[in-house]
Amino acid sequence: MKRRASSDKTPRKSATKRPGWMPSAPARTKAGPQRTDPHAQREAQRYEHPIPSREAILEFLGKHGQLLKAESLAHELGLADPRDLEALDKRLAAMLRDGQLLQNRRGGYGVAQKLDLIPGAILANAEGFGFLRPDAGGDDIYLSPAQMRKVLHGDRVLASIVGVDHRGRKQGAIVEVLERRASRLVGRVVTENGIVVVTPDDRRLHQDVLIPPGKDRGARSGQIVVAEITQPPTAQRGPIGEIVSVLGERLVPSLIVEMAIASHGLPHDWPDDTLREAAQVEPNVSREEIAGRLDLRDLPLVTIDGEDARDFDDAVYAEPVQDGFRLVVAIADVSHYVRPGTALDEQAVKRATSVYFPGFVVPMLPETLSNGICSLNPKVERLCMVCDMRVNRDGEVVRSTFHTAVMRSHARLTYTRVWQALGEKDAAARAELADVLPYLEHLHQLYRILAKARQRRGAIDFDSREVKFRLDKAGAVVQLGAEPRNDAHKLIEECMIAANVEAAKFLAQRKIPALYRVHAPPPEAKYEDLLEFLREFHLKLPPHAQVQPKDFSSLLKKIHGRTDAGLIESVLLRSQSLAVYSPQNSGHFGLALDAYAHFTSPIRRYPDLLVHRAIRHALAKGKPSEYIYTPGEMASLATHCSQNERRADEAERDVDERYKCAWMEKHVGSEFDGVVSGVTSFGLFVELTQSQVSGLVHITQLPNDYYHFDPVRHLLTGERRGLKFRLGDAVRVQVLRASLEDRKIDFRLAQEARNEIFASPAGGRGRRA
Repeated sequence: MKRRASSDKTPRKSATKRPGWMPSAPARTKAGPQRTDPHAQREAQRYEHPIPSREAILEFLGKHGQLLKAESLAHELGLADPRDLEALDKRLAAMLRDGQLLQNRRGGYGVAQKLDLIPGAILANAEGFGFLRPDAGGDDIYLSPAQMRKVLHGDRVLASIVGVDHRGRKQGAIVEVLERRASRLVGRVVTENGIVVVTPDDRRLHQDVLIPPGKDRGARSGQIVVAEITQPPTAQRGPIGEIVSVLGERLVPSLIVEMAIASHGLPHDWPDDTLREAAQVEPNVSREEIAGRLDLRDLPLVTIDGEDARDFDDAVYAEPVQDGFRLVVAIADVSHYVRPGTALDEQAVKRATSVYFPGFVVPMLPETLSNGICSLNPKVERLCMVCDMRVNRDGEVVRSTFHTAVMRSHARLTYTRVWQALGEKDAAARAELADVLPYLEHLHQLYRILAKARQRRGAIDFDSREVKFRLDKAGAVVQLGAEPRNDAHKLIEECMIAANVEAAKFLAQRKIPALYRVHAPPPEAKYEDLLEFLREFHLKLPPHAQVQPKDFSSLLKKIHGRTDAGLIESVLLRSQSLAVYSPQNSGHFGLALDAYAHFTSPIRRYPDLLVHRAIRHALAKGKPSEYIYTPGEMASLATHCSQNERRADEAERDVDERYKCAWMEKHVGSEFDGVVSGVTSFGLFVELTQSQVSGLVHITQLPNDYYHFDPVRHLLTGERRGLKFRLGDAVRVQVLRASLEDRKIDFRLAQEARNEIFASPAGGRGRRA
């Protein structure tokens, strides 16, 4: 099937009569000797009317030695047909967007890499300055407030290095804006002297949006609105826009998710062509689709997920064999239903990931697929991709094979019920799961072996707890709590990791372009801050150049059981690099793995769908050169998917923070136990033990004294009484106030804690509360 253009091209017919460039033969041009596009055959297979590949264009411009306008480039490449000129314009625009090319003011195109320009994403600070996060990784580049006037948080740009500041940070200058952030934002209307602006709710959007007369939809000053930027900022003026909807006078819990969707530009409406394609997918698996697949319908595969899960990507099965276990991981075969170039695929790549909010999901695929034919629902036939592994008694996968298959899930299980049956030996749970209990016991036995192997290789195991919210029909929070992970969660995690590793190895060996999940060691600056933090707790790690995952793992074991373990663990987690997607397999530091990819969640992650397509291509004996994606396209997809993953994380975090505030609004005056998670000159940040809600005890809420802040030791010391507050201290606090709109929670020390403090001896010197 020929691909429909999703980025830079439209389908074209064979171009065998064009002078200067041929799909499968050398091309003569005025510029010099014959030239061959090494990827011409691939382009001809993918497009009805192929033109020179991105690689060929980059090579030609790189060797030409000067920038060329589109007309001159077309002439040099022998493109004259209007259809081909249009295709070249689209391809050049896509290469500009991806940071491969730069266009100067005269319209000339040049290779960005040769011009020492760095593509990356803008990270803005509410104070006006910002940073460029390079697509290729490495240290962020500082951007001054003057540079940040041209852009907004989330824009993608090309920048150059112009110097180094007194702190040793690289300083950059923005050369070109490649792609603007989502145009919509949420904010509050401010009217002064007849001038209407929208102040963004996201403080990183550091410029107000000017609303011209007649574009305010009748919104009044103080109302919360959704605005759309129609003219992005320049060095001379801020952004200009229009109000598209009015949300209300004040923020209420029912608006929280709607605000997050608008603020982060999450695509949530389905175009008509996408819905038409989804409706055309048969709701049941046909005989024709089963033909040629491995039949696993009688294998007792089961899904194990949370109680609120609606789409089921993965099913597992294990059985003892000689010298170990057989482990089968079956994953929904989304690649069978979502084909490259379709409207479904265009939406999937645009979203790149599902976004999960309490009680609501913005899915990557329409629900007829994500909750229907693609989901491994119980007792129905489903198509799947299978990784069949042999695991020895040391927890090492000694053999694996991949297959397209058909299966029937024998049960839809939950983590809670499985743990009750396996860990708590609950009689009712064991009776309920009796039909599959022997297979669950096998999985648990295998998990223990895999867990020991994980410990031996030194993988970092952060024992995090997920905060869960329960909402009423009006969207108000009625319950909040942090759920610890049990062995049922960890069992599935280890099975998925094993399959992900085998998928990465399978593709790396066959050199099929794909996305790998990579995680670098901690950035040096963050690591030095971590070492300083640990010294306060009389803990240490090796120097940055020598640190290994097992060092973090050993430290986590050492602090286990301490009252401040949660705090130290959270700081260790924040010191880590961000895991990202990359076309290069450079390993995963946190998991202590040399090869890792995401294979197990194609319903909700586009990189997993790409991995499935690559495996399918390899199973069909396809060569790397014949694959529909080039390494360059895979690099662009890696950047796009990583950025959209961060966008989803930020949106989910914003919603969680607001729901926590909504919950705390109901508990003003209540007291809770917590731990000091941050010390500043203006007070203490405290994280509540049970709910993981964080808030500020302002210095004015501490016992009346002068306080001195020691930033090196993270210590606040009172002058008269010698009161000391440091990281990790256990405290009891009372909720003073909570603001849903400002996402702020204020605490004060509970009376019980104040009484204990007043009994402390005198001493110290510092700032008065």
